[in-house]
Amino acid sequence: MGAVAVDAMGGDHAPREVVLGALEALEKDPNLSVFLVGRPDAISAHLPGGAAPARCVVVPAADVVEMDDSPVEALKKKPDNSIVKALALVREKKAAAFVSAGNTGGCVAAATFVLPRLPHCRRSGIAVPMPTRTGKPCVVMDVGANIQCKPVHLAQYGVMASAYAKAIFGIANPRVGVLSIGGEEGKGSPLVQAAYAALKAHGGIRFAGNVEGQQIFSGDADVVVCDGFVGNVILKATEGVSEAFLHILVNELNAVLGEKSESAMKVLADLKRATDYAAFGGAPLLGHDGAVFISHGRSKARAMKNAVLAAGSFVDHHVNEHITAALAALAADAAANDALGRDA
Repeated sequence: MGAVAVDAMGGDHAPREVVLGALEALEKDPNLSVFLVGRPDAISAHLPGGAAPARCVVVPAADVVEMDDSPVEALKKKPDNSIVKALALVREKKAAAFVSAGNTGGCVAAATFVLPRLPHCRRSGIAVPMPTRTGKPCVVMDVGANIQCKPVHLAQYGVMASAYAKAIFGIANPRVGVLSIGGEEGKGSPLVQAAYAALKAHGGIRFAGNVEGQQIFSGDADVVVCDGFVGNVILKATEGVSEAFLHILVNELNAVLGEKSESAMKVLADLKRATDYAAFGGAPLLGHDGAVFISHGRSKARAMKNAVLAAGSFVDHHVNEHITAALAALAADAAANDALGRDA
């Protein structure tokens, strides 16, 4: 699995929950090692006996990119920050992966500055697995890294997310759709229409056409591509609906079955497991030379443990090699490039 560089200072519950999650990941996988990057005194306070255990190294970083910091300004004013220092370990090949629950914009900006993109990749994007009725996730990309997409970006997101879904979730031939306001060809914005044409022309994927928002959760597609603005709205709206639904369901079950109903508690526990972001831990920023995982800002130890393990699994499954091959195939596809026109 190699080493994972963890931004110990990122997130609402850092460094305590981040450090505890990393230590739990070490216990889970004996082949894993971690770098905990941040303020040594703050990190050591949560290490057993105040010292780093085996397969764990503390790397000093004096600065922290706060959640409310402007990403680019913070990177300029706080050069010795834990995000950049951790990503530098990946660039230097001392670590194979990076994990942070910190400022998402800061992580994306730092990765852009610190890590080279994979060959042919025009823009990186965040891929989030969403729960579906089938039990297999639907990977939505992008959910916030790139809000000014061009058709070529969406086309590349389709092949990158397809390679990721195949390698990590075992989906043999992922169905790739473009998020639109209708299923018919010709629906949607010029961006959507151009991406549709390119992905339809590309022989390297299984194209599912346009999909609507509800189809993300129905299982009609395994990958859905959209620009980062739309994707982030979907992600946040999904979180809100899920939390509201659980709250309503708890109240209704308690009212009908009683507050201590074992059957009600089991239903709720099963539903929470199926929709809990902590189960995945983090979402990969696809397109860079190295595994870059961004976790929810509210992540606690369980989510951080799973994010570190997911980053290691990404490396073990050679996802970037599959993505590189997929991007090369798209770049060499004359029909897809004709559909993209000048944008290719």
